[in-house]
Amino acid sequence: MSVASPASQQAGATAQLVGFVCDPDRRPEPAPRAALRGLVADTVGVAVAGLATPAAVLVRDWVEDQVPSGAPAPAGTATVWGTGRRLGPADAALVNGTAAHALDWDDAAPSMAMHPAAVLLPTLFALAARRPVTGGELVAAYSVGSAVFRAVSEVLPHAVHYGRGWHNTSTTGRLAATAAASRLLGLDTGRTAHALGIAASQAAGSLANFGTMTKPMHAGLASRDAVMAVGLATRGFTAHPAQLEARGGFLDLFGDHDPERTAVLGARLEHWMTAWVDDYAIKAYPSCFATQRAIDAGLSLREELGAGTDRIARVEVTLEHGGTRPLRDTRPGNGLEAKFSLEYTLAVALLTGDVRLDDFTDAALERPGVAGLMSRIDLAERPPADEPGHTVVRLRTDDGRVLVRDVHHSRGDSHRPLSRDELAAKFHQCVGHDPVARSWFDALHAVPDADEPRDLQTLLAGPPVRG
Repeated sequence: MSVASPASQQAGATAQLVGFVCDPDRRPEPAPRAALRGLVADTVGVAVAGLATPAAVLVRDWVEDQVPSGAPAPAGTATVWGTGRRLGPADAALVNGTAAHALDWDDAAPSMAMHPAAVLLPTLFALAARRPVTGGELVAAYSVGSAVFRAVSEVLPHAVHYGRGWHNTSTTGRLAATAAASRLLGLDTGRTAHALGIAASQAAGSLANFGTMTKPMHAGLASRDAVMAVGLATRGFTAHPAQLEARGGFLDLFGDHDPERTAVLGARLEHWMTAWVDDYAIKAYPSCFATQRAIDAGLSLREELGAGTDRIARVEVTLEHGGTRPLRDTRPGNGLEAKFSLEYTLAVALLTGDVRLDDFTDAALERPGVAGLMSRIDLAERPPADEPGHTVVRLRTDDGRVLVRDVHHSRGDSHRPLSRDELAAKFHQCVGHDPVARSWFDALHAVPDADEPRDLQTLLAGPPVRG
């Protein structure tokens, strides 16, 4: 006699997810539309800058090497953002997703470690090459993907999943992007279930690769695999139709099964469909989100100290439980690794009064004073039961003063959003400051407002067309 496993007793998770994705009555809400305006412009901007990074250059080179030399790109394919090059949708999603995440200046979710826009928008814009889409369709699909990202992460739960070393942007991101893609393409419930099953079997991505080229490729692979999953499911390709809760399925492999959490998946999906607008951040600084609050604290402390950074004796940084998980525990050896060093980013903020793209070159690590100040910065985590979601920086001077900053919301968080002018300034730091670039920012910012279906590929190529 066989005994039912806990996984087999948890029927219904996939059905809840599919029912949510395929609900025909969903309409785009004003708040998600407003949030998506900034996310579209920001994600395209950081991706265009990211195309010049070694990771994106090598991925693009490999993709283009798969096409016979001199072969023309077929009509109707997807744009590599900021260029005149078009690729098949899956390849474009891979390149654009990798580029969007390459600088670690893309969006984040303060509630849990993930970068939704860097996965969802490359997927949706690649599939939008198949047919013109309205702004409302993009808003609805993006909101579905954002909800799936967060609700499935809660069910795992995220602390267990991330604690095992899985990069949630890459793993749960595949399900989220596949859900968003299924919504945009209007897949029926059966094909949506199979698409999710296909994507779940492709899930991978380890935290060990943070600070390497592979980390940004995680976002590109999640986008590519979502495009592949819906494309195969549309053609009749099958997977386990209840993959999430099946024995050996996504929840079983990647999480800690709990029937009570799984039972409320549908309710959490409905919650996050609109609540995601209070749980996103457009990063002000080009480094890991776990560094952002500390940077804000450092900039504020520098204003109080004035030019007296040489008077700093010690700096103690306390993060929430698990807050150091994405960060380096050794000194960075290059500019890419420095993006994941809170000691480095905080030292730069205290010494210079800003943290910018050019602070993450290999040469920048050798600037006078940086190494010495880094050695005086200590990190710690609060106990699990303490309040999550904020960073405390306590600075001690050599004359006995103690200055403290407690930052709950980093600059660019939805509770402290960047103004349109600040968002435009970030965009122009990425793509240039000429009038044509300013017009491009305005056009991208308006994408979610389009009432009529439109072909987005020419817009995504950007003026002027780059190589």
